[in-house]
Amino acid sequence: DWQLGDDFARWIREENVFCNTLVDRINTGFPHGEVTDYDDPMLNTSEFFHLWVIEGPAEALADLPFAAAGLNVIICDSIEMYRTRKVRILNGAHTGFVLGAYLAGHDIVRKCMEDETVLGFMNKMLLEEIVPVLPLDQEDCKQFAAAVQDRFNNPFINHELLSISLNSTSKWRARNMPSFLE
Repeated sequence: DWQLGDDFARWIREENVFCNTLVDRINTGFPHGEVTDYDDPMLNTSEFFHLWVIEGPAEALADLPFAAAGLNVIICDSIEMYRTRKVRILNGAHTGFVLGAYLAGHDIVRKCMEDETVLGFMNKMLLEEIVPVLPLDQEDCKQFAAAVQDRFNNPFINHELLSISLNSTSKWRARNMPSFLE
């Protein structure tokens, strides 16, 4: 469209690598109700846990010193395993309990983890319905599910159920239906 010519097209094809990526980090947005000493409209609350998976050539690590910076970044041939694990376990857990927990009077995820009924429902769903049908390493999936519960218990994150519940039907279709069908 911009008529940049053959040199530009060659540069795009031969000198660039386009990678699929996956980010796993709970971000809850601006910390409403939190007190700060300064005004920063770009402020965002995030959990400490972070994972960035990049589907690309291993030699990219030489050019991108993520490990040296202390970042949890994985460069691999396929992000599929990480995507399936995150979407089906972490996101599936959220989607699976959010509406019932809200109707039970909860407003944030952390409070749901303090409710034996909601926590029991989530763990039963994860360990008896989701993890067993995943075509992944079962022990890794169980460890990830345990880590998800720890992440949901984070005392510094106010992850609102109403935010998670947005677009619930399409989220359920993508996150929970595959496990249900399997």
